[in-house]
Amino acid sequence: MNVTLRQLRAFTGVYRTRSITRAARELGITQSAASLLVQQLESQLGIKLFDRSTRSVQPTLAADEAFHSAERMLSDALGLSRRMRDLAQARAGRVAFLASAGAASALLPLVLARFRACHPDIEIDMRDVAADDLVPRLSATDAEFAIGSVEGRFAEMTIETLIRGRLSAIGRRTADFAARRALTWDELAQFPTIAMRRETRIRMQIDQALGAQGKRLDPTYEVTLINTALAMTAQGLGLAILPATMLPADQFPTLIARPLVRPAITRPVSLLQRQGRTLSPAAQAFVATARTVLAERAGQTSRAEGRSHTEARSSQKPGLSCSCSSREWRRGRDSNPR
Repeated sequence: MNVTLRQLRAFTGVYRTRSITRAARELGITQSAASLLVQQLESQLGIKLFDRSTRSVQPTLAADEAFHSAERMLSDALGLSRRMRDLAQARAGRVAFLASAGAASALLPLVLARFRACHPDIEIDMRDVAADDLVPRLSATDAEFAIGSVEGRFAEMTIETLIRGRLSAIGRRTADFAARRALTWDELAQFPTIAMRRETRIRMQIDQALGAQGKRLDPTYEVTLINTALAMTAQGLGLAILPATMLPADQFPTLIARPLVRPAITRPVSLLQRQGRTLSPAAQAFVATARTVLAERAGQTSRAEGRSHTEARSSQKPGLSCSCSSREWRRGRDSNPR
């Protein structure tokens, strides 16, 4: 039995109006087409639904029983159609994704806020994990994609770089620090520093790049979380060594970043997807938002570095020093127990 939605619409229209003519008008079809659809439905069901005369159309007992079922079927079909349309247009649905802890704390809150404003009815399931867990967790869970810093190639994975951040010295917005355009790693060694632990990817990259030039990073403090490093820096405990893009200005307005050079090191934040898997429309919309917001973030970071330097040079007076001189910082570092 192949009952169609058009047949059910014609049947319910005739049942409600008790007229083939009025039902046809509501459906926007001819009277003969409406009559044929009802006849086809009767043939499919093997039972008469209406008693017709030249003056009236009266439903049979079978029509009375069939009407509510037909209404439910039409309602379900309409609901399905609307749901699929909402999903296709990213007005509904669910986005499940993974994010490295650093990206989740520093970059994604702004992405989430922008996406929520445009797509308030989409459910968001963000799972923040260690960067090393991104690939194995993406392969083993229902997450559609992952955002974070990874290196190398991975089987059955596509990697797209969303943003690159230069490793920078992040410190308090004092006159002498803001006046610097950049710091070399040798200059950085004159100050107390806050670095990520040796087992983290970012620290491994730093140690490898410095080792290739016969240099070594000897930080005053080592931490596991980016926010810990920034919070310590905000208290004047040292310069944090992080990508400039990982500095959320709204959370740490007193901090600024200055690029580290000789060597210059960059860290990517990438989008990871499983090959051959199509993202849902909701996920596609989220990824599009992430691309836009992170591109804006990169531009803002670059402009902020240049603006802070210009402001510092224009306001600096002879003899003006920061609240903690490099000599005091150095002394604090030397006296710090390890």
